[in-house]
Amino acid sequence: MIESLGPKEERILNAAMQVFVEKGRHGARMQEIADMAKANKAMIHYYYTNKDSLYEEVLDAALGETFGELARAAAIEASPEEKVRRIIDAYVEFYIHRQDLFQLLLREITGGGQTLRKIVLRYKDVFERQPEILPAQVIQQGTDAGVFRPLNAQHTLMSLMGMAIVYALGRSIIDTILGIEDAELMSFLEERRRHIADLLLNGLLVK
Repeated sequence: MIESLGPKEERILNAAMQVFVEKGRHGARMQEIADMAKANKAMIHYYYTNKDSLYEEVLDAALGETFGELARAAAIEASPEEKVRRIIDAYVEFYIHRQDLFQLLLREITGGGQTLRKIVLRYKDVFERQPEILPAQVIQQGTDAGVFRPLNAQHTLMSLMGMAIVYALGRSIIDTILGIEDAELMSFLEERRRHIADLLLNGLLVK
């Protein structure tokens, strides 16, 4: 998991993320990353042993940002219903407004996800110590409190993720079919968030 970074290391990670997003793990070249970071390869190797270790660190940063946003949404002082709405907001915001991180994670997953799996296992220890930061735990808390129907929390969370991710996956096609212009994007996303929340909560809430 990424700790606080110095300015040089942060610059290298940002450059590496751009190159990995564009070229993929195997197409990326350390010299290209060095040029974009305005650094030399020796400096990069000072921080990272090789391209694979740099790639792993970039993925860790991407995943850490995602988990951080979700944990903040889950940790607010609010009702289970409001927490679910905040979690939906966090997913939609990430998938749409951090397209670089989303594309990086998506490329890794479609390539087998072995590096990502190793990173997730490291985060698993944190989740076991702090289960309250997990979105699925928020759903379970709502069930335990009698606010939500007794549905499987993990499956409910995956359904939430699926609804949030579909627009990011097919954005160009969906924009064309629905005729969404750039000027309309923010209002469309706000409507999308409300729709996901209404659909999910109507299935969750005890009538």
